[in-house]
Amino acid sequence: MDRPHVVIVGAGFGGLAAAKELAGAPVDVTLVDKNNFHTFQPLLYQVATSGLASADVAYPVRGIVGRQENLEFRQATVIGADLEAGRLHLQGDGHEVADLAYDHLVLAAGATTNTFGIPGVEHHGFPLYNLADAVRLRNHVLERFEAADADPSLIDDGALTFVVVGGGPTGVEVAGALTELFHMVLDRDFKHLDVGRARVVLVEMLPDLLTPFAKVSRRHAREALEARGVEVRTGATVDRVRATSVELDGGELVPCHTLVWAAGVQANPVAAALGLPTGRAGRVEVAADLSVQGHPGIWAIGDVAAIADPKAKDARPLPQLAPVAIQSGRHAARQVVRRLDGRGTEPFHYLDKGTMATIGRSRAVAELPLGIKLRGFPAWLAWLGLHLLLLAGFRNRLSVFVNWFWNWLTYDRGPRLIFRSRE
Repeated sequence: MDRPHVVIVGAGFGGLAAAKELAGAPVDVTLVDKNNFHTFQPLLYQVATSGLASADVAYPVRGIVGRQENLEFRQATVIGADLEAGRLHLQGDGHEVADLAYDHLVLAAGATTNTFGIPGVEHHGFPLYNLADAVRLRNHVLERFEAADADPSLIDDGALTFVVVGGGPTGVEVAGALTELFHMVLDRDFKHLDVGRARVVLVEMLPDLLTPFAKVSRRHAREALEARGVEVRTGATVDRVRATSVELDGGELVPCHTLVWAAGVQANPVAAALGLPTGRAGRVEVAADLSVQGHPGIWAIGDVAAIADPKAKDARPLPQLAPVAIQSGRHAARQVVRRLDGRGTEPFHYLDKGTMATIGRSRAVAELPLGIKLRGFPAWLAWLGLHLLLLAGFRNRLSVFVNWFWNWLTYDRGPRLIFRSRE
């Protein structure tokens, strides 16, 4: 007799957590992703700012789950489904289309950049959600310096002005890393260029940076960024983006050739394409046990799901963060097993283990359980340790540790390489 077949779409934090939780369960698991590698998204900004190599934040999916006997991996893109029949329509790199039957479906497809319809962002902005985004941004940043070195008059045109939109952890980390790259590394690389004229402008629509953090942490982050030369603009929004300028609310025009968009994400559109019920930002509506409303054999987790946050006063769902994805992935997998055993499912309860953001070299903010708040060097060490533990693969951990230690010791950065895509 065939065992129940569980299909997991997405090899991010949530999908991998669900897959590993099903190891040893009396089911067959197929993990589907369009890439054959898992990306450690929290460190993408370090690839974009030449702190780490691409290979440091990516690891082969088969290398992570290859020893799990009840699991197989399929590299393919989900292009549709017959939910009544329990079949996914997949497309491989060769454009062939195949069906994949399932008894239970766990949707862990993640998110994509949300531009909120602001003119020019999609065409001229640089998102930072996947590995290709990070490499593209790194190429562009280095190309701006090469161009300004050849023609310094471009600086007046905004070639060395970098606008980062979004005052959450990603925006803060990008802004801090960019200014350190400029003034600690590129200042030595470009001996005849006035790198001191390079600007990093951080724009946030809310009154403070890092809004979920305590006031003392928000203040520390802002002061640390400004001490490094970052121009922080809170209470400001972007109205329009052009190739060589950014227009802020009120009509202010900032000449710049680079806008990094870290202002938010929306659920992967595959959820809507499958005909699942979605709400704000395209996130799938789920019940307390993470099953999809109206589809008891389908589960949604992580960034793609609107998981209720009982602590939120405005009914806002849990944030789209790696810890939420990991915990929800494990929970959904356990509920699949309970359902197959004929037992009732259990509601999901998120355990908040704290929040961190690094501001730059030896500076970070961290808020941990029991009201513990860290700032500066201790928070930075805690941030380093946590991210090393979460990285997939010993080789990646060792490589990242060596790179971080070398960067800290020598004030140097790693792969300052421009890779040109084929025309």
